[in-house]
Amino acid sequence: MDYCPYYPPITLRKTFGRDRSPSPSASEITLRQVFDFEAIHLGEDNETPNLVLNTLIPRPRGPLSKPNHGGYTLRHALGWDDRTYKEVQEGLHGVCERYLDISTTFSKQTPNAVSKFLQAAQEQFPILGKYVDLWPAGDFATMYLKNKVGSDRARTRVRTDK
Repeated sequence: MDYCPYYPPITLRKTFGRDRSPSPSASEITLRQVFDFEAIHLGEDNETPNLVLNTLIPRPRGPLSKPNHGGYTLRHALGWDDRTYKEVQEGLHGVCERYLDISTTFSKQTPNAVSKFLQAAQEQFPILGKYVDLWPAGDFATMYLKNKVGSDRARTRVRTDK
């Protein structure tokens, strides 16, 4: 008699909250595209109509740098190549040091300092103008200042412990 082990079927259950539906909405699966006729204009030489895209890229949902908790990573959300990402990141670090107080986090900066920072960021990196409220600049600054303040605190703790 052959030995044949019996394994009961394993069922996995997953429940979805009301805010996250497992299926896409009807607007996400339709192939139709609606054009705003006011956004279409004719050139001076009666050339073919050009569509003026005034749509800015919104900030992803969820917390920054917490992809396992419903958030997003800046590198993935932007979808830039590595070179562009690094250039903008390092450039914005310099803009942070010029316009913001690097001893405190981004959320505790004065509105005037944040405004000057965002204006300088857009002037230096026009690509940021494609995003609603220049959110990538704010996110780069948030991460930079968070890490800077954290490393400064750690250094201070090490000095006081000795």
